[in-house]
Amino acid sequence: MSEQDTTICPWCQTEITWDPDLGPEEICPHCYNELSGYRSIQVNLKPSSARSAELELDEDDEDDLLDEDEWDGLDVPEAEWLDGDELDSYGEAVQACIEQQEEAPECVACRELMLHAGDREIAADGYTPVVPLPLGKPFLQAPYKLQVYVCPSCFKVETHLGEADRLLMVEALKDAASKR
Repeated sequence: MSEQDTTICPWCQTEITWDPDLGPEEICPHCYNELSGYRSIQVNLKPSSARSAELELDEDDEDDLLDEDEWDGLDVPEAEWLDGDELDSYGEAVQACIEQQEEAPECVACRELMLHAGDREIAADGYTPVVPLPLGKPFLQAPYKLQVYVCPSCFKVETHLGEADRLLMVEALKDAASKR
């Protein structure tokens, strides 16, 4: 399999190996995002003395863009987090943490399993409960705990109601419904 038969998804950083007979994938099979046009911009890196302080990129400027051969001569430091060994150790650490969790929700943005980062308690002074008319009382009382999850791929942060408070909420809703 050659390098031309693999693609890295810019959304979830998953390596995608595609079938040479079918051609490259247009949508990532892991996160279902488009593989083309991911926040792409073209930047002119060739210095030009004739340019004004305000640069505008138009069709004439495309000739000034660096070719692949010219990139090799540039001394551009690579981001350390893109190193293959470090990325592998990062993935292994993420997987080890997820295996220790009781619950690992799926990220709504990229569908990766999320890491439990900690808990957050919501106090009564920072929370005003809603009283639904059909129930006549709030179904979630402060203080309560939220579980904070972070996606290891896209770093989206989500919160979920803590397990004990979920049970209290279910009981409150069942009690209110039975009294109607």
